Amino acid sequence: MTAVMDSTDIQVSDDTTTLLDWLSSQIFPISGPQELNIPLRIRNITRNTADSHIYLPIFQRLLYSLASNLESQYDGNVMAFFKCLESSTTNLNLIYIFFKFSNNDIILLKRSEFSIYQDFIQSIWDDLISLFSENHKSSDLYLVSKILMKINLFDELDNFIFQLSKCRIIHKINNMYDVQPIYESLKTWIINDLYLSFESLVSFKNSKVFKDCLLLIAKNHLISKRTNQIYDLVENFPFTTETLKEFNVCLNKTSQKDLLVEQFILMLNKNLLLPSIKTTDIILYYIKTIHALLLIDHRGVLLDKVARPIRSYLCMRNDTVEKIVNGLLSTDREHNKLIELNDELNKNLFHSTNSGSSVASSSLQKRTLNWQPDPIDALPDFQVGKIDDTIDSLTSIFNDNNLFINQFVNIFSVDLLNITDYNISNILKNLSLLKSKFSNDDFNKIDIMLNDIVKSKSLDLKINHVLQTNNSIHGVFLSHLYWPNLSSNVALFKFPPAIQNDLAAYELRYKNLQNGRSLKLHPQNTKADIDIEVNGVKKSYLVTLDKLAVLNFIDESNLEPVKLGIIVMNLGMPLQLVKTSLEFWVTENILVESNGGWKVNE
Repeated sequence: MTAVMDSTDIQVSDDTTTLLDWLSSQIFPISGPQELNIPLRIRNITRNTADSHIYLPIFQRLLYSLASNLESQYDGNVMAFFKCLESSTTNLNLIYIFFKFSNNDIILLKRSEFSIYQDFIQSIWDDLISLFSENHKSSDLYLVSKILMKINLFDELDNFIFQLSKCRIIHKINNMYDVQPIYESLKTWIINDLYLSFESLVSFKNSKVFKDCLLLIAKNHLISKRTNQIYDLVENFPFTTETLKEFNVCLNKTSQKDLLVEQFILMLNKNLLLPSIKTTDIILYYIKTIHALLLIDHRGVLLDKVARPIRSYLCMRNDTVEKIVNGLLSTDREHNKLIELNDELNKNLFHSTNSGSSVASSSLQKRTLNWQPDPIDALPDFQVGKIDDTIDSLTSIFNDNNLFINQFVNIFSVDLLNITDYNISNILKNLSLLKSKFSNDDFNKIDIMLNDIVKSKSLDLKINHVLQTNNSIHGVFLSHLYWPNLSSNVALFKFPPAIQNDLAAYELRYKNLQNGRSLKLHPQNTKADIDIEVNGVKKSYLVTLDKLAVLNFIDESNLEPVKLGIIVMNLGMPLQLVKTSLEFWVTENILVESNGGWKVNE
């Protein structure tokens, strides 16, 4: 049997081929965007077709073949791709209408079409973000946004705008970053510039939170940079006060706070908590840390965490107590690097005297108007009401207050022994300040020492009222069991005859007034006023009796020079005490060394 080909079949085949060729040229043309121009032959084909639904498989097959061709057609030019995409989606939409597809068919075709575009755009997403993060034209941005909306990538459009905004914010922060605060200026720029530029491009569901998200991005990046700089910001306090307050505004996440603590402790161990760093400098930085961290977190939770390694390190230093006590008591602003402790001590007494309320409560009210309970993760040392008291924070490093009390006793005893006019007003003031911070009972020894000085003034006045001596002698009568600087092994030695006679007369008068009680002289704490003229220059000194005895012996000796052994033997003075006295007078240029001995510098 011979098969006969129907002319109608040939006609349909030719039409299909023609239709496929033409459609292929319209779907994402390699030559770039072009206007839709439907040839007459294509119009005739569709005109002779009663049901356009028969072309649906052809369109679907062509669309899916497009998916494999996009990658080969894409040359890395993002904007060229989106311009072609704009033309292609527009033309295809017109073609769907031209072929008189039903609404259901059009929906099906568009789903296929958009799915292809969506997948490919996801693959070039990094190129898209990179292009706009560096620079962009407003027209290009709106074109990309329009296409993403057109192909139903609304979430991706939001993501694109957010990422682009993030890049611009980071770029802005990097350009304007400074040790001075920048957040308020950054916030103004975001609200009045960046937000207004991008607001219309964000989907409705995210538009309400868009501004807050931009501000959050700014806060996160700014805090990230500030965290890396936290050690220097604290070191430069109080000049960085306003910048430190930015942490309080910008810290939002627990992870950010943890990173801040971790970074700070890392820098502490690297730069501060080292044997080469002086204890005073560590204490000074610790004080700055207290002030700075309370600006960041007024509840003190962060301070508690970063302070622990500093407190532990200071606790191991042998001179920490001494440095704190000296800082509390010294009023020398030029040499006392911890003068703030003295200022706070005086301030505490003033407030407690005048307001009747604690400084801690007052400062707490300044920090926050809303009461909050103590953080459960804060140490007792840092509970609200105590945390911003620098003195309490320092003294609480040690569990035993006696360490501080003993140091106070040592310092006060030295100061009292150096008094020449029985005037203890300054010491009484300092003691009153300390009692405002410590218990009164802790200072019993100092009270006894002060009482010794007060009684000594009265007794000395009675002795000198009737006593006639060549030298002016004034005694301080000490309850030696309570004075830490009085050695039980007092070095006694021979005094110059004139002084020896005056001391004997003074002691006799004392016995008469005190019902036979005797005195035990303490030469190392007994001082004499002397005037010395060397080479026509007159100098006045207040020196202890050992120094006076050594100088007097050399001056009156017939030997020149006077050997060390001669001095020791004749005065009966310990060798080391003689050496110390000689070194003092040589330093003052009163004595000079000569031929293995000493003589007066004339």
